[in-house]
Formats: sequence, C-alpha cells, structure tokens
Amino acid sequence: MSQGKGRQVLFVLVGSMIFVAGWLAGQQRATTEKTTVHAVAWTVAEGATEQGLVDFKRATEELITSMPGLRRAWVGELRRPLVVGDITRTHGLVLEFDDVKSKEAYSSHPSRVPWAEVWSKVRVPRSTNFDVIGE
Repeated sequence: MSQGKGRQVLFVLVGSMIFVAGWLAGQQRATTEKTTVHAVAWTVAEGATEQGLVDFKRATEELITSMPGLRRAWVGELRRPLVVGDITRTHGLVLEFDDVKSKEAYSSHPSRVPWAEVWSKVRVPRSTNFDVIGE
C-alpha cells in the first residue's frame, strides 16, 4: 500500500472512531434520568459570613461521601431570586439520589445532623422544597 493510501485509511479510521465516540456520548445524554432530585430554595441569613458559606459547601461535599445513595450536589445562588409569599429565596441546594428510598433515608441519616448544623448557621429557617422522581 502506498504512503498516501495508508494515510487516507488512517484518517478514515480515526475519524470513524471519533464519530462513534461522539455518537455514543450523545446517546447517553438523550435519555431522561431515573434518579430522584431534592431541590431547595433558601435564603442566606443576615450576618452569614463568606467563611460560613464555604464551610457549608465543604460540609455538603462531605455529605456526598458519607450518605449512601447520594450521588451529587449543587450549592449556589439562584439565577433569579424566587419570591414565595413575602419571602425571597436567593440560594439553591440540589441533591441527586439514586432513588426515592435513598432520598427518604437521607432525612434520618446520622451524617445529616452535623451537615444541617453547619447549614443552619448561614440560612434563614425554613425553605421552599420539592422532589423530582425520574421516570
């Protein structure tokens, strides 16, 4: 085989591999999730410090490693404040669980107690919550 033909074959092979890899990745994203998501809109307490918010994020990271069935978490400001009655929610927390059973176990899991204590230092009591059960 000539050098020119060999390069063409190589380019076709590499291009095909890249195409197939991209197609497979796209197929994985083209489905809905089967997990359970717990979403919380909350308000930062007056007087909460930046260090307190950093501590809460760190505690949330630790919760992921200690809570069976908790896959991922997001903590941050809401893109737009959420007004519920006379309360304005400014921040969000999203926890992704394997399933409803894992989410229900989270409520009474011992790891939740120290995490909730750290969170209570930076937030106004009460929040706006909802769960999404993936189908």
